[in-house]
Amino acid sequence: MVRQKVKNSLNSKYVIGLFFGIFIGLLAGCGQITQSQQSSSQEEANAVSSDTDEEATTSEATNEKESQKITIRSIGDILVHDTVYYDAITADGYDFAHMFEPVKEYIGNADITTANLETIAAAGELGFSNYPLFNVPEEIIDELKALGVDLVNNGTNHTLDFGSVGAHSSIQALQDRDMMYVGSYESWNDYNTPRIIEANGIKVGFLSYSYGANGNYIPEDEAYLLSLIDAELIPLEIEHLNEQVDLSVVMFHNGYDSILPSEEQLSIMQIARDAGANFILGGHPHILQPFVYYNESQAGIFSHGNFLSGQYQLEEKLGGIVEYTFLKDSDGKVTLDNMRFMPTYNFGLPEQSDYLVIPLADGADYGLADADYLLDMITERMTYFTDKVEVVDYLD
Repeated sequence: MVRQKVKNSLNSKYVIGLFFGIFIGLLAGCGQITQSQQSSSQEEANAVSSDTDEEATTSEATNEKESQKITIRSIGDILVHDTVYYDAITADGYDFAHMFEPVKEYIGNADITTANLETIAAAGELGFSNYPLFNVPEEIIDELKALGVDLVNNGTNHTLDFGSVGAHSSIQALQDRDMMYVGSYESWNDYNTPRIIEANGIKVGFLSYSYGANGNYIPEDEAYLLSLIDAELIPLEIEHLNEQVDLSVVMFHNGYDSILPSEEQLSIMQIARDAGANFILGGHPHILQPFVYYNESQAGIFSHGNFLSGQYQLEEKLGGIVEYTFLKDSDGKVTLDNMRFMPTYNFGLPEQSDYLVIPLADGADYGLADADYLLDMITERMTYFTDKVEVVDYLD
């Protein structure tokens, strides 16, 4: 199969990924935005904005009676620091339900819902750990399942924090809870099994890639434990997946904590776009970055930021729910119907010890100062490249 090429491809470049991961890893979780990053990204943004405006076309009118529709929602980083799981402690274990109560109705109310599980979840077996080497309670998977999440990206820079043992244990925890995952696999057979979910007669396939593992060792004989970004392999895998599905979603874990995407993000998303990915879901920056619209059947977001975390900075507390809806006509053609984004806010330290994710539109009701200003700021940022995304107070 096409994916078996990864054995040689990843093994030969794993040393490069190791040192690159060390450099990028130093930036992970810092939440700092530098002026130079903003200036560089601004120049890149102007180029992308011009390019996408020229290439964007108006979707042809589609007869609803002859079309099938699918709506996918995605939430960002589930980054469970120790202060977060301390707040989840109960007499019987850990319960994260109260943290999502204000937003739970908006998460699972879609045909498919995905989340970025930033860390491994095998603390019950291997012990608890906080940044920079995470291991969190398995109960976070139970809560994501209860919220209606259908698939998690488990391929991140923290996947190998506890080595191969930790990665395998976390995968086992996902399997025990019947949670589909993409990005980190238990074997080559698992790696070569396409992640496909069918809803409303539309087959959606998922792929995921990470820039590296923060310098943590990736065993040469278990390279399937983390699917690394590979500019030669990615197009082959996207094309192979597209032969089996109506719609493809590709997740990338790369970039920096800046308000606009890096040159690397622009480049790798372009590769996925050229290969035929329909929606590209970016992550790793712990802050929000804009949506991009390529054409009537291709779009994406550079970073969906944090959703639940123990990070302190304001930018790290702003997140949201990404929604993208596609139509498939009677000829099998898939077009993007709309994109929406519902901003959220993650209460926790330093303002309070209890963690809570709320719709940002309700911020004033919870005592959040400048909630209206933050909404305006996020709206401007998320629509920086395109006006084809609607920033809404609430998703229906």
